[in-house]
Amino acid sequence: MAVSQVSAPPAALRVAAGLRRLRPPISGRYLGGRLLTGLIAVWGAVTLVFFALYSTGNPAVLLVPPDAPRDEIDRLTRLMGYDQPLPVQYAKFLGNVATGKFPDSIRYGSDPLQIALAKVPGSFALGVTALLIGVVLGGVLGYVAATARSPVARRLPLGFAVGLEAIPTFFIGILLIMAFAVQLRWFPATADGIGAAGIVLPAITLAIAFVPVIARVFRTALIDVLQAEHIRTARAKGLPRRVIVLRHVVANALGTTLNVVGIQAGVLLGGAVVTESVFNWPGIGQLSINAVQNRDYPLVIVCVLVIAVGFVLINLLVDMLAAVIEPRLRS
Repeated sequence: MAVSQVSAPPAALRVAAGLRRLRPPISGRYLGGRLLTGLIAVWGAVTLVFFALYSTGNPAVLLVPPDAPRDEIDRLTRLMGYDQPLPVQYAKFLGNVATGKFPDSIRYGSDPLQIALAKVPGSFALGVTALLIGVVLGGVLGYVAATARSPVARRLPLGFAVGLEAIPTFFIGILLIMAFAVQLRWFPATADGIGAAGIVLPAITLAIAFVPVIARVFRTALIDVLQAEHIRTARAKGLPRRVIVLRHVVANALGTTLNVVGIQAGVLLGGAVVTESVFNWPGIGQLSINAVQNRDYPLVIVCVLVIAVGFVLINLLVDMLAAVIEPRLRS
């Protein structure tokens, strides 16, 4: 007995096709996994800082004169809660992190979270400017190193990138100050605030630090795509080399490179400590150095927390963008 097959009505097929198109490019499982990983990273960072600061001694000693009696030190220690057992202090610390309520800064005597957040715009402006410069320079070097016809032209960009990587960041900053601030007087040597003129030298200094990483990764991604089957097919069809490289090769190499850009962008938020110190840039990196030097425990914890959260959020956004561009990265 033949079984009759009933075909779905065209309207139902159109609805099903529409639902498939409306499906989000990022699954909830992937997003949840990335968020969980980010939370674990933040917890690990602030926990390490907590135990590192705990091992340096009693911060109450900084609040009294050097010749203060022992009774006064003990009184402040009890008042600040540093006389309690370590597990109790750690539990209170995690509660402060979860609620965002921290003890007042030892040096400034006010909410350390507000102090740290006030420095975020400076670091954000410096980081975004440096990231744009670094992506452009690194992308150009990687592109030339992967697509140039001459062997010498392919090796020179990588040699230049390796040379930049070997120079310490603070030395690059000093050279830029000597050349463009002292000799040519084009830009100020130190930043009096967040301005267009004062951001140029620190942004270039910070960008040079990660240009080699982007150049190498982008070059490797381009070479891998150039050897793919669909590129051979495009060549067999007679497509121009420029069309193949720009439309097919570069577009497919962006996904892998974006992951590295995301990591570098997160590092910029807290890794600009040296650059901000050299140029006196008003950012959270310089604030964290001052907090460590003054053993300002609450402010150090908050600075690390802000940097860690910023690192996680930036990487999450870049991972989402990379997964949309290259679905294979979701695995």
